Amino acid sequence: MPEVAAVEWRLETRPDEHGARYESLSVFGSIKDEDGIDNIAEIWIVQDDSAFAWMLSSADWIKGQDGSDDWIGGSSLATPEFGPLPRGGYRFIAVDAAGQKAELRFSVAATAPDKPAPSLSYSAADGRLSVQSDWTETLVLAFDSAGILLGSVAAPASQSSLAELFGSDKADRAALIGAYGYEPELKVGAFSTRTKTR
Repeated sequence: MPEVAAVEWRLETRPDEHGARYESLSVFGSIKDEDGIDNIAEIWIVQDDSAFAWMLSSADWIKGQDGSDDWIGGSSLATPEFGPLPRGGYRFIAVDAAGQKAELRFSVAATAPDKPAPSLSYSAADGRLSVQSDWTETLVLAFDSAGILLGSVAAPASQSSLAELFGSDKADRAALIGAYGYEPELKVGAFSTRTKTR
């Protein structure tokens, strides 16, 4: 039978294809199952008051480990109209292959700070970039041509090359780069628009 030991969440803003910003939710649960973590079949994130629900399976969830803890969840969870996400109570539900369920409730009460998302400047001529950010934590993100995240590193204080930040292999594979700002105490983050490297 599954057990959800803990839930971590972030409320984030992202740019859409036209540059307008919308809210999304990243949610991950620390899950235990007596038959092993591979016995988990589905994850549901449910907001009962609004009747919003997101289902994640092995085809689209993100899985990771922190020490001996297994975490499963998803990012970019948004409403169908890309409107503001409801605040209040949510349920994180884990369902195993036998249909047994476990859930843990959590509450989203965050308000985005009144500051712009980080921005990134990049020169394809010399492969160097710089980041402008007022956020407590800022990362540089590298993606391949399919939009898959290759890696993330702390934003440099001064202009740096992709190879200096990610190593030559990932720098050569990076087709898009972006920046991400995060306020840990608020559990709020913001993504920049992505920039092509070539």
